[in-house]
Amino acid sequence: MLKSVEKEIENIAAADIPWDELKGSTVLVTGASGFIGTYIVCALLKRNISVLALVQSKSYAEQKFAHYLGDNLKIIEHDVCDKFESDLAADYVIHCASYAAPREYSLYPVETMKINVCGTLNMLDYAKRVGVKCFVYVSTIEIYGKTVGIDQIDENTYGEIDALHPRSCYPLSKKASETLCIAYAEEYGLDVKIARLSYIFGPGMSVNDSKVVSVFPQCIADNKDIVLKSRGEQLRSYTYVSDAIKGILTVLTKGENKNAYNIASSLCVTSIVGIAETLVELYMDKHLKVKFDLPNEQEKRAFSLIENAVMRAKKLESLGWHPTVDLKEGLKRTVEEKEELKKVKLC
Repeated sequence: MLKSVEKEIENIAAADIPWDELKGSTVLVTGASGFIGTYIVCALLKRNISVLALVQSKSYAEQKFAHYLGDNLKIIEHDVCDKFESDLAADYVIHCASYAAPREYSLYPVETMKINVCGTLNMLDYAKRVGVKCFVYVSTIEIYGKTVGIDQIDENTYGEIDALHPRSCYPLSKKASETLCIAYAEEYGLDVKIARLSYIFGPGMSVNDSKVVSVFPQCIADNKDIVLKSRGEQLRSYTYVSDAIKGILTVLTKGENKNAYNIASSLCVTSIVGIAETLVELYMDKHLKVKFDLPNEQEKRAFSLIENAVMRAKKLESLGWHPTVDLKEGLKRTVEEKEELKKVKLC
């Protein structure tokens, strides 16, 4: 595991979270080898908390968690679209499994919806069967849709989502999955909490991640100009990865049943073009530029339909969570990880 990623894991494990409440427990994490899931798994293991890690590829996960393999970690290869009938009991479930890249939403809208809806249904059935203490569903800013005339989005804000647009496969299926969670809480008494993530960035993103927060830092690491496929002027909430993981764990340990919590940093509100310009400014010595290029039709299909999307995280902050890493520092650490990865590949 890269040093830059390990540093963030240690930061999370040292955070002021009521870890003692999880002591002696087992936490099942789906999407465990993904960007978010990896951090959650490793932070829990750092605190000697047992983890059941559900992954698509066991061999890939064993490589990723090589430094963490031991009695506290059990890796289970399982497709969440299939029923999870394991006898292994968990005390908590953190459900992260989902496609997480715009390219996937545009190319595989049916699979995107199946993973979100069927996957959530199967994991809720498992949670009900084994009697977990709490089920945390990791959701997204995109469930809010298009909001007009609203400066900041809180948990009670809802905009429009066009059900006839294929790109809506992601926000609508995530929104339906939230309702599934609440339905299980109402009908079966399951304790459920929802963590609505803003746009997350930082070390550990996939090299194939098509989001700008991964692509633009890679351009800097490769000494290439940053090319935008739109004007990119809409304001968005971004959150540095270690702050986001602390937010999810805060929701797990302090959140209230049948409640949703925005996880969004007030230190990282910017636009897509703002990210590009900030990176170019941070690495001025590279003499790189921000350029614009009109997208083709396939690229347009991957674009989020959301316009301005600034989230308010007052509800989460009332539980004691606060962001610590601002935009410039977060982008700098992201570029450093991309450069570290290049050096590792050359060795």
